[in-house]
Amino acid sequence: MNATASHNAAPPPAGPTYWLEQALAAESPGGCPPVTGTVRADVCIVGGGYTGLWTALELKRASPDLEIVVTEAQSCGLGASGRNGGWMTSWYDELDRLVERFGLEQGLWLADESSAAIDRIETFVGEHEIDCQLRRRGSLWISTTPGQDEVIEGPLNACRELDRGAFVERLGSSEVERRTGSRISRGGVLIRDSAAVQPALLARGLRRVALRQGIRIFEGSPMLQLVRSAPAAVLTPAGRIEADQVVLATNAWAARIRELRNAIFVVGTQIVLTEPIPERLAHLDWREGLLLGDARLFVHYAQVTPDGRIAFGRGGGAIGPFGRVVPKHFIDPRTAATVAADFREWFPELRDVRLTHAWGGPVDRAPGHLPFVGSLGEHGNVHYGIGYSGNGVGPSALVGRILASRTLGLDDAYGRCALVSGPPGHLPPEPLCSAGAAIVRSVVQRTEEREQHGIAPGPVGRLSKRLVGFSIPPLRRRRLP
Repeated sequence: MNATASHNAAPPPAGPTYWLEQALAAESPGGCPPVTGTVRADVCIVGGGYTGLWTALELKRASPDLEIVVTEAQSCGLGASGRNGGWMTSWYDELDRLVERFGLEQGLWLADESSAAIDRIETFVGEHEIDCQLRRRGSLWISTTPGQDEVIEGPLNACRELDRGAFVERLGSSEVERRTGSRISRGGVLIRDSAAVQPALLARGLRRVALRQGIRIFEGSPMLQLVRSAPAAVLTPAGRIEADQVVLATNAWAARIRELRNAIFVVGTQIVLTEPIPERLAHLDWREGLLLGDARLFVHYAQVTPDGRIAFGRGGGAIGPFGRVVPKHFIDPRTAATVAADFREWFPELRDVRLTHAWGGPVDRAPGHLPFVGSLGEHGNVHYGIGYSGNGVGPSALVGRILASRTLGLDDAYGRCALVSGPPGHLPPEPLCSAGAAIVRSVVQRTEEREQHGIAPGPVGRLSKRLVGFSIPPLRRRRLP
């Protein structure tokens, strides 16, 4: 390898998030000041990411006279909402598990509503002129090992059997290569309703619309204490917000709430970004926004940006001990180097392409791999929606609508849906949870790497994959009032 190629194949520099750099550069200077003194509102939403902003906008749509306050620890979109892979997908790729877990009626309803949420987002950003680079070309979910063949087969068959076959199409390995240029695939499934998006531009666009609609946003105002009273109160470093209803929309940071501490665990994901190479991708379908990912447990995911960069990521990064979000979730050079090596393996013909950025973020992994909604406290006026497990860009709009219905006390299909049941299970207590998760993650990573090289998983590897979804059933399962 010559000196230039060796330089270009070097690990990417860890640091700034490209999405956020691009989004903030497009804005005029200025932010929303922190909370000072005592503020009164009908609804206080803690968290200024997708879930919090969609909930605020849904509440305003349903009840325009509501006084709504959003309090954000940093600035809206700087958390997971502004640093994810930009995959806006439905739950048709989990239809078999949805039906198995919730029954036929609710399983189909959730899959259909998750797809309808993408429709609503597409309409919303068009009506409000949010230029978030939304391109609805579908997602290509591929298999790279025999074990992954089985993973994609279940949802594919379920969609066909349950009259949702129009949303999916099986593709062979040659067709995958023709569309993406990658030879790593054994074949895959095209899921038609998916969309690529620049996630930070979407988050900041929601913020602008919320402000225009009279929703008050306080940035630089982390919640230090939640007072579970009637009305409830949210205490910040310089102020206090009193509200009849509170919505917790803090994603991975929800693990700091005592009732939710064992409902999710926090794990990192890392993304690397190439320099612009539009001329080398011009002949490929995914240049126009087709998403590309595999069926690993620690999933790879990728998209091509409008200016011809490849954003390539992988889950299964650093674990947050005791439910904490730690610096390694954002900057993790070791994991970023692994993701960069995976990128070279997927696209060996692009080994000479320079990687310009690497960044990460925390994921609120939940048993069951789906978000859930619930309420806290004896007054039932503190609501939450968490547990996206890495797929929140599209589903957050659905959860926002569910949270709005719960907050308003509406007896509708959203407020009664199967996700409104609290945590589906609890994780083991600490330090057992963090130690066990670290061991399982290590074994799963080794197992999936061996599978990639044609080595079938042994008993320990198969057990470790089952343990990824391990949880302790709640002592009392009930539908929330």
